[in-house]
Amino acid sequence: MIKAAAVADFRPARREALKIKKETLGEGEGLSLDLVPNPDILAEISRDPVDRVVVGFAAESHDVIPAAQRKLARKGCDLMVANDVSRADAGFDVDTNAVSFVWPAGDVEELPLASKERVASELLDRVEKLRGERS
Repeated sequence: MIKAAAVADFRPARREALKIKKETLGEGEGLSLDLVPNPDILAEISRDPVDRVVVGFAAESHDVIPAAQRKLARKGCDLMVANDVSRADAGFDVDTNAVSFVWPAGDVEELPLASKERVASELLDRVEKLRGERS
């Protein structure tokens, strides 16, 4: 199970039955939006005793490796893929990425900047190795 993207971390606390129209607000009046956390799908999947490899992603803008290590510990998955989304040459809106594989034992394996296809291939190699270790 590779969870490459998270659904929204938060959702509105209350859902309106009808569209909120500007005309119903007073002059210069705004709206407040209360948010509540969504369920943590990655953590729930990791706790499920089904025999599978679970990989999560940590898209971070600073303290990338420490944040990924904390997330890995909190989620309980088999591998965390960390990437620095503040880089202009990696991550979103480009065809390249530079990631680090963060392992539960504390090892960090950094991959150099490469095509996203190459990064995916490297990730699948690690998943295959994990599956083989469990056989």
